[in-house]
Amino acid sequence: MRLYRHLADYLQNQPYDLNAATPLQLRGSDRPFLVLDDGDELPKHYPFLMERQSRVYEIGFPFVKIEEWEKHQDSEKISQPINLITKSGLEINFDLADEVLDKTQISTDEDKVKQLEQQLGRKCDRHTSEAIGLFIGLFDHLLGKHKNQKKASCSLLKIPELLQELSQQDARLPLVLALNRRYELRHKLELIAPKLRSQLTRTAEMVPIAKIQEMDAYCLRDYVRRPGNNAAEKAGARQQLMGIQRYQSFETAENRFLKCFCDLLHLDCREYRDHDEARSLERAIDRFRQEPSVQSISRTALFAVKPNYVLQQNPIYRSFYQAYLDYLKRRTEKEKMWGLRQALLVDVVTIMFVTALLNLNGSYVSPLSSVNILSTPNYGKYLDNNETYQELTKLSISVQCVLQSSSFTFTIIQPQNPKLGDLQLRVEKQTFSPQSTPLTRTYRIWLFWYRPTPQLLQAIQGIQKGKAICIYLHNRPDDTSIPQKIPNIIVGKLPDPMDKLGLEAGVEMLSNLICNWFGG
Repeated sequence: MRLYRHLADYLQNQPYDLNAATPLQLRGSDRPFLVLDDGDELPKHYPFLMERQSRVYEIGFPFVKIEEWEKHQDSEKISQPINLITKSGLEINFDLADEVLDKTQISTDEDKVKQLEQQLGRKCDRHTSEAIGLFIGLFDHLLGKHKNQKKASCSLLKIPELLQELSQQDARLPLVLALNRRYELRHKLELIAPKLRSQLTRTAEMVPIAKIQEMDAYCLRDYVRRPGNNAAEKAGARQQLMGIQRYQSFETAENRFLKCFCDLLHLDCREYRDHDEARSLERAIDRFRQEPSVQSISRTALFAVKPNYVLQQNPIYRSFYQAYLDYLKRRTEKEKMWGLRQALLVDVVTIMFVTALLNLNGSYVSPLSSVNILSTPNYGKYLDNNETYQELTKLSISVQCVLQSSSFTFTIIQPQNPKLGDLQLRVEKQTFSPQSTPLTRTYRIWLFWYRPTPQLLQAIQGIQKGKAICIYLHNRPDDTSIPQKIPNIIVGKLPDPMDKLGLEAGVEMLSNLICNWFGG
């Protein structure tokens, strides 16, 4: 078994000495690799391992729970202890660190959020979770009506239109606002606040004789045991006997659920106060909380209850419960993809590259050209790469176009060998001239969730014969250094996908890169 601390070590074939005495610290942002010996394998699935080749795994990010981090508050690192054991009995221990702690784990405790923000600053983050949600939504949108199938084909010609539709829909909205629009939560909360469902509770207590309307077995036993020959004597000086009193109570399962879900929504609204819609929903929840009937409902931290008849059948309560199920689904998907988000990013950028090429003037693909998309991602990947297009290729998509006085055939490739890049852009150029000969070049594209370190860029430069492209999504929260220019390495940052233009801004950036590089 060989372990490489980061992508640079893997590219330069410099494995870590597993017998070293110092504790091993890995960062998911550095893209470490694990290579198993021939015939060996892992006995179970690890949520942060992405299989790149047979027995070759890229180590992703740990999903560090807040409870785990609180046990090690003396350390500023957001990390998780990992113990890997292979079927042959080989064992390795290391700490795997992430750059951020997912703030969306917190359901209703606003004080906890403030405490974490003070301790971690920008590392207490919800932006990563939102980006993962958007990327998952992209492939859901490409699947369209075929989400229930194992996989479905999506025409290449439809991808630009679908990407534009996604940017115009609620996919980029914060989840709380998307749920508010879909289920009209603010309006329905205002409707339900003055008429919450209630129930009558029966309580045995001391009641003046004249006001007793009902007695049960407990009250009768108490009556018999009291000294005296009649009711007046048994009532004593205060003239009270044990009787049944009925009270209106709002302490029901559906109301406890509604109150707790509103606390969750209020916490999310607090994060997006720059949105008018979020402020309106926050004010509606504040008014709801001030209702005397709501204040009498006990607060609970656990509200993932089995739905009762009211939550299933009452139109307003059902809307809130459906919104909660949607919230829970998105949160579960995000947690599953958290450690595999590097592989997810590769598929997203592949789709963006295809869209950028199709947006070029004079671009052409066969009307029958399509790409297969999985409804359930495989090691974080939605694009079906089990079909071998070529000997060393998992996925290959070609687009033809004309730029200035030349004809180009651009092919986006996902290579099987991780050392050949996350993507490859193969360019076949034919100039409109009788004496010209076709020219073919292949450019390696490396993708990073966080800005790559100079060490990584220099390692890429060392194995690269020509130019290479490095694209990253976010800056590291604690990195304020100025990026260094590396010869023959083009480094670009994708626009924030959660901004106004969404993924289309990234597509435009890639289109400009292609035009500036090849003319157009």
